Amino acid sequence: MKKNLKFKLYILPLVLFWSMWFAGCNKEEQIGIVPPLETGPGVITGVITTADGNVLLQELPKKIGFTDQKASSLIITVDETKTLQTIEGFGAALTGSSAVLLNTKQEALETLFGDQGIRLNYGRLTVGASDFNKNQSYTYNDTDGSEDLTLSNFSIAMDRMEDNPVIPVAKAIMAINPSYRFIASPWSPPAWMKTNKALNGGGLDPKYYDVYADYLIKYIEEYKNEGIPINAVTVQNEPLHETSSYPSMKMTAAAQTTFIGQYLGPKLAATDLETKIIAYDHNYLEAADPEYPMTVLGDVEASKYTNAVGYHAYAGEVGDVADLISKFPNAEIYFTEQSGIQNDNTSFEGELKWFMQNVFIGMLRQGAKSILLWNLALDESAGPKNGGCKNCRGVLKLTRSGAIIKNVEYYMLGHFSKYVDTGAQVIATNSLPSAIENVAFRNPDGSKVLVVFNSSGTGSEQLITVAVGAKNFSYSIPKGALVTFKWK
Repeated sequence: MKKNLKFKLYILPLVLFWSMWFAGCNKEEQIGIVPPLETGPGVITGVITTADGNVLLQELPKKIGFTDQKASSLIITVDETKTLQTIEGFGAALTGSSAVLLNTKQEALETLFGDQGIRLNYGRLTVGASDFNKNQSYTYNDTDGSEDLTLSNFSIAMDRMEDNPVIPVAKAIMAINPSYRFIASPWSPPAWMKTNKALNGGGLDPKYYDVYADYLIKYIEEYKNEGIPINAVTVQNEPLHETSSYPSMKMTAAAQTTFIGQYLGPKLAATDLETKIIAYDHNYLEAADPEYPMTVLGDVEASKYTNAVGYHAYAGEVGDVADLISKFPNAEIYFTEQSGIQNDNTSFEGELKWFMQNVFIGMLRQGAKSILLWNLALDESAGPKNGGCKNCRGVLKLTRSGAIIKNVEYYMLGHFSKYVDTGAQVIATNSLPSAIENVAFRNPDGSKVLVVFNSSGTGSEQLITVAVGAKNFSYSIPKGALVTFKWK
């Protein structure tokens, strides 16, 4: 009796403590997660975001132990012996609009790029103006319409302006993360180089191919001089889309092939720059030319200078990329843009599911080395904008009152960027169609990361088992939830 009393006196405070902790703090328990027991020689930590948005990048209440048992028939097998693409990073675009909102906003910058935030490590710059700038369209060599074949008037001063502080914000980002990388994409060359002599719409006059290649290289060099290295450049943002609403340009596959193979490629190769050329930079599939990326990569001359393709997800399906991979298995795949959308038909749950299937996990399983969304930050009016979409949503919403609001895109990115390091390799896992979406990584320090999304649409949760060699762990994932596991 004394022994039992001693046990009761010992265990009662623990029971009361954990009961209070789970009741007050642990939303996971309230939504049906079964906390696994801590068993075995290793432990797995994790974070979860639920479909209702009530639990956001929240640490799981208990570390998970490895065991020799398989508790579920839904088994994800992590094959560490098979490595796939190397990850360059996760992030979004530093547009002029994002720059003016983030400028001198250290808390917002730390929220995006700091170790206490989500550690974004890869971003996109616009070469000149895009559809998201505060005041005006511009390039770095605007004239009164006359030619400037020597680019004597070239200047990136517009990117230092108070209403367009792209360079100051890029430097502030790199002060937080010195290894941060950028790719850059032009929306339009200077008007005097174009067939319609305007920034909005039109095409690049072939007689200016040579000077336009010089223009892009000069941009890369000027940014390098600012301490902002450009890791890669796409030749034209959305080359099959032109509009009179904002800077844009039509560039056919034949034109891009010639421009890369005979102008930009040879000129860039002759410099000491280490900037990669990424072709296409448009949707998974464009009806106007479904073979566009294959045309560029299949050209004898262009293929000397690029084997990389950039994709957006505004049209087509993620599976369309498989056609390119089947023909060019060594192609490097980059996901370069997708904006979140806010309207009466969107929801946290719906956006989480669509992005996991069609962008994040979907594209990483197709070989993507990067996942980049659109604006890093927009205001409560989905701006400032320069003819851009009316309902685009930034990763952050920065209000005029100074509030920092984290949108669903923030949490989606965080499930990857906070735990997957630059240089990580994707490691093979099996697919569980219509049940559990997943992708796994091995970081340079040897740690492993597995991101899992319950897309089954049935029941309240799905019990999965993760098999890692002879070891296993199991977890019950709520319907529509996103979970990141990490272990060494």
